[in-house]
Amino acid sequence: MDCDIELEIDAGSARGEYTVHVVRAPAGGHASGEFRLDVDRVLERLSQLEATVLASAVAARRTAPVAEMAVREVGQDLFQALFTREVYGTYRASLGAAQHAGQQLRVVLRLAAPELAAMPWETLFDPETETYLCQTEPLLRHIPAPDYNQNPLDVAPPLRILGIVASPRDLPALDVATEKDHLSRALAGPASEGRVELVWAKSGTWDDVQSLLLAGPWHVVHFVGHGDYDSRTDEGRIALVGPDGRAAMVRAVRLMALLSVASPRPRLVVLNSCSSGEMGQSDLFSGTASALVRSGIGAVAAMQFAISDYAAIAFAHGFYAAIANGRTVDEAARVGRISVMASPDGTLEWVTPALYVRGGSTQLFTLTGSPRAASNTEGTTTARGPDGQAAASTAQPALAGQTQSSETLADAERAMKRAQLRALYVQASAELRARRFEQAVELFEDLLTLEPGYRDAAALRDHARQRLEMAKVYRSALEAEESRDWLAAADGYAVVQGDPEFPEAAARKQDCERRQRISDLQGELRYHSSMGAWETVLDVSAELATADPASADPDGLATAARVEIEKKQHTDTPKPAVPEVAARGSYTAASQAPAQSHAPAPNRVPASSAAVSGPRTKAASPPLNWMPLAWGGAALAIAGGLGAGFAVYFLWFDDNYWYESGGDGSLRVLYGLIAPFGYLMLAVAGLPDRTVVGRVVMAGLVVSHAVFGLAGLNYAVEATAVYSSLLVAGLGIWAGILALRSPPQRTLGWLLLLATASIPLVWIQDKGTFLEEWYRTHAYFAFVQLLVLCGAGIGFMVAARRLRGLYGKGQEHEPVG
Repeated sequence: MDCDIELEIDAGSARGEYTVHVVRAPAGGHASGEFRLDVDRVLERLSQLEATVLASAVAARRTAPVAEMAVREVGQDLFQALFTREVYGTYRASLGAAQHAGQQLRVVLRLAAPELAAMPWETLFDPETETYLCQTEPLLRHIPAPDYNQNPLDVAPPLRILGIVASPRDLPALDVATEKDHLSRALAGPASEGRVELVWAKSGTWDDVQSLLLAGPWHVVHFVGHGDYDSRTDEGRIALVGPDGRAAMVRAVRLMALLSVASPRPRLVVLNSCSSGEMGQSDLFSGTASALVRSGIGAVAAMQFAISDYAAIAFAHGFYAAIANGRTVDEAARVGRISVMASPDGTLEWVTPALYVRGGSTQLFTLTGSPRAASNTEGTTTARGPDGQAAASTAQPALAGQTQSSETLADAERAMKRAQLRALYVQASAELRARRFEQAVELFEDLLTLEPGYRDAAALRDHARQRLEMAKVYRSALEAEESRDWLAAADGYAVVQGDPEFPEAAARKQDCERRQRISDLQGELRYHSSMGAWETVLDVSAELATADPASADPDGLATAARVEIEKKQHTDTPKPAVPEVAARGSYTAASQAPAQSHAPAPNRVPASSAAVSGPRTKAASPPLNWMPLAWGGAALAIAGGLGAGFAVYFLWFDDNYWYESGGDGSLRVLYGLIAPFGYLMLAVAGLPDRTVVGRVVMAGLVVSHAVFGLAGLNYAVEATAVYSSLLVAGLGIWAGILALRSPPQRTLGWLLLLATASIPLVWIQDKGTFLEEWYRTHAYFAFVQLLVLCGAGIGFMVAARRLRGLYGKGQEHEPVG
């Protein structure tokens, strides 16, 4: 086939390492690559894949995307491993070449590494196009064997199919009549047209099958029954019926010998059994399907997973209809998969059939002549021998309209539903065991929708829900701990600390509680420091040291408290009194006279002590009120931010002069109303301090700022505006210096200094002039001042938030006077 891309995959130097080589491709070239594949991991997931695929056939499923997840993950892993960068480039180029030629690209896998033959290559999923390869392109497994290209067998219709149903009494019973009816219904169309003739073996015994094979010719053998894989001999087997009615397990090599008695040998075998497509991992030809191809069978279609009745019928219908219409076997397999996809919506059973091919040609038959009329005779079917003469064979003809009793059909439907429910139960349990609780809950919900009282599904669903909820609580606690919300984290860990799934929860809870205690103590320490209660600061610091020595001196406040206490002790220590001496001119009196003259009067505080205690009294003012501080910062940030935005527009995007565009009116509002309101709120919050001087300075700042703003940056420079701006700067510097005297308010003092001292910048023009006609030149320095004002406002808001975190919301109602 001209549009084949053949990939040869062989083992590398170590387990899990493989090489892939493009043997041929429509795009040309011989790309190659190396890849790693965790084969053991994929093999471990095969049982889960089987349950997922079978469960997807349930028509009432609501979560097909969830069910498909496992299949898609395996398919994507296989695709990304196989199609390395160079090989993928050749594949995409070949796909384009095939489409340009109006053909399909056939993907042929030459699996030279035995363990790779067990991989579910039919799940190959291209993440770029989000498609499964075998849904859009023929995909087949090429079996390396002493190769020869058989010519297509000329067949005068009908295409003769030998059907075998084997149901040993010691294995799970098969409804033989229903199985025959299923295939008969699948072939009803081609059979009625005379394109296909289906003949059933009377039983599944070796002798009966051999008799019919000798009475051929047979073009296709279709086996329905049980199959497995013998790990001891590393070989696939199928179960025929022994003389005693029990299972007679037939290894692949014996089945090859049995089929070889037919003349000509059947070109196609379909194995519709549970594990007939399963491969060994040490001998490439150990699987039943590959062994048959190696023996000389042209192609084998086998089921690598258990398959539902519906999917088996749908695949057979599409597969045989395509064969009867002269299609190649690989194209017939793709048509069969598409038939499986028809219903129910979301089924994944199209992945179950696997096609094994010998040689380079997939054209097995050439149909010649016109189809003859179908025979409706029951009982004896006439078969042609090798010499073309008729041979009588006692068999059961498959009639298109064969009917079954309603009771038998109902039993078959119930058996299929039980199998599907069990597969869904297994998949949901697997998700629960893998701790994928969300998927497990959805799958159990689907199962209970189909069968409300199914086993312990309700209890397992509730357990999965509980595990899912606990997992969410634990994740929330981790996120809270990451964001340093210690209380929320401790509460979350407390909920799950007794759960063995979360062994670290108890330790994390204790650590979060300890951190919250440290945070609370540090906040208390800062409060006492702002009040000037230095002894209490040291008490809290000592308690902090027991919890975390590294946290005992936040921002150096405990050290500052010790310094203040030492100063006070030094100042308050009284000097020793000097006794009065009679002024008799004695040596003692004369020598002590100077000291006596400087002794303080009784009950009088020394001047030095008063000087020290005065400022300390001011430092003991209450902490700032965070809410007015936040409002003040917001007002300054809004004034500065909006002003900067207006400046950007007027400076770089507006063709008119500032004055003509209304720039001065904008600044009147921002500088004359919003900014003064911000400074008023800062005064209410307690800046720069709560003394009379501090309040007077802030009041002057508010008034002068309002005068400056309302006077405006007008057509010409107004003297009022200039003087008031200088007054704003002077009062702002004064207020900032007052705030800097209190250690907890130093940062706020710097912000106050920056916001006010930068006001005179607005008079500097771009040419370096000062106090000229303002509107005629670009106000770059006004833009800078507005940015400084906005930044200061943001700084005040951040400080307010920090105060709120330290002292809580109760401070909102503290008196501000």
